Amino acid sequence: MAGAYELEKELTETDVRHKLVVPVRWLEEMPRFEGGCHEVQFGVLDDKGFHFLLCCSIRNGDYPKPVLQAEGWLKFLNYKGLKVGDKIIFRPQVDHFRETIFQVRAQRLNSHGHWVDI
Repeated sequence: MAGAYELEKELTETDVRHKLVVPVRWLEEMPRFEGGCHEVQFGVLDDKGFHFLLCCSIRNGDYPKPVLQAEGWLKFLNYKGLKVGDKIIFRPQVDHFRETIFQVRAQRLNSHGHWVDI
């Protein structure tokens, strides 16, 4: 986790129906893909202390196109009731006891145009 900065994204149709497509720059904060592997699992904690196991995968070739695979991602998405236009924020926060590397927050725009946690 080199730079340890927050990773933030507004959700698209693909993100809420299939898998979370993430920018390539996010790979700097993700765990390392070792031994030629194209997937890496990691844990996250939400604001209520619930643990979710996510899997980031990349393509073979010049452009990795990272995604968080459906299984863990959709569990989190459904738990939070997320929809297109909502926002997620991954904040680097290592917790060796729970084996997590991110705190994850979900937000939605309220009627006043402010992002609020959901």
